[in-house]
Parts: sequence; C-alpha cells; structure tokens
Amino acid sequence: MPYRPVEFRDDDLPSALERCAAWLRSAQEWLGEPLDVLAIHLDYDDREGAPYYDVKLLCNEEDLAGAPLAIKAQGK
Repeated sequence: MPYRPVEFRDDDLPSALERCAAWLRSAQEWLGEPLDVLAIHLDYDDREGAPYYDVKLLCNEEDLAGAPLAIKAQGK
C-alpha cells in the first residue's frame, strides 16, 4: 500500500506529539472519515541546530490524495 510520510519536528517531544495529533484531527475532519495511519515512527536528530525529535506518520497515500477531492465535492 503506498504511503506518504507526514513529519513533525521539535526539541520537545510532547509538543511534536501534540502537533501531530492536532494535524491528524484536522485531516480526519477534512476527509469526513478516519485517516489510515500505517505506522508511527519516532526518531531523533542530534546534529547541531536541528530539532531533536522527529515524529513521522506514515499515512495511506489514497486518503491524503482524496482530501482535496472530498472538499471539492462538498462545494458542489
């Protein structure tokens, strides 16, 4: 199944997770149905100047591609 990564980076893990959850709620409202999340990946980046935490959702590509179509259909 094709997927699209959606990333949230922050030096504070709770903040990255909260932004991730807010985006997920917004995307589901936009679609009008639950979004298929295939995996959640947590990583870190300890390079100088980079946000430390990287939260990545792997979302079903078809769901994300359908969002603009769903909005357009509601406007007709």
